[in-house]
Amino acid sequence: MDGCPYELSSEPSTVVDVMNEPHVLVVGIDGVRFDSLGAAATPALDRIAREGFLTPVRVHEKNATISGPVWATVATGVYADRHRVTGNSHHPVELSAFQDFTEVLRAARPELQTMIAASWHPLATRTECGPLFSSRGWVPMPDPEEANDADSWVRADDAVAEYAARRLKTENLAISFVYFGEADVEAHNNGTGAGYISAIERCDSRLNALLEAIEARPNRHDEDWTIIVLTDHGHLDAGGHGGETDVERTAWMAASGTGLSSGSTAVNHADIFPHTLAIFGVAARGSDGVPFGARQEARHETLQGPRLNTAPASPHNAAGSR
Repeated sequence: MDGCPYELSSEPSTVVDVMNEPHVLVVGIDGVRFDSLGAAATPALDRIAREGFLTPVRVHEKNATISGPVWATVATGVYADRHRVTGNSHHPVELSAFQDFTEVLRAARPELQTMIAASWHPLATRTECGPLFSSRGWVPMPDPEEANDADSWVRADDAVAEYAARRLKTENLAISFVYFGEADVEAHNNGTGAGYISAIERCDSRLNALLEAIEARPNRHDEDWTIIVLTDHGHLDAGGHGGETDVERTAWMAASGTGLSSGSTAVNHADIFPHTLAIFGVAARGSDGVPFGARQEARHETLQGPRLNTAPASPHNAAGSR
């Protein structure tokens, strides 16, 4: 790949051992507080946690607690000091040097197909800070940020779920990234109360639709699926993020699949890039992350842990979005 900042290899130590045909689904659910997740009914996510792990993830100090920087790290495996995405409105030239994990996989394995579907347009289109995923992808129309209300985001997320489920069921997709944004907008508009919990539960229902589509695949018994679900940041009680409080800087990640267990909890947003590639025998040296299980850090918190600090530490985008 011309100009690729990663050194790609297939050394045995960097490969996740899978027995059958590998597939990966990464689902991003924007702006879901870890303690609010524990208060919501999320049977689909609970199933993933039972089969693998669910753990809090501290947003790295090099990234602001804003969607653009964190999703750019998820896509590229590097932090904001390298990709230079510091907010949601500007697409830095430095980001163009970093391909997303689906593009890197297709370069190493041209026979494989991938999918990106997202309701937040900058993830997959040339707008504002985007595309954060260099491959670009499918987005619903109209853009839900035009109205930026609950109904527009419910429709957009539902459209993403329907589109992605259809393709997951019928196509041979190696890696897919699917994103839902309703919960984040609900917190911005109305805080982290009952409506926020309901929005989280609707996102879990969409996740369930994706999982059901996978289970309905005709050759499912011959496939090894890795499922990764995560959020990018938390929220203040009144809604808003971008600061340094625990509730803003505490994200979370859940995953199930070959080699993943309840002990695989020392993970970071940057780890998704190398882990997804390692499943296909591709190692990306130069990433700030490592495959799951290779990091020896302690957990940040637990669902039963101490109450998170919600006091704002500095001015941030409490009235903004994403």
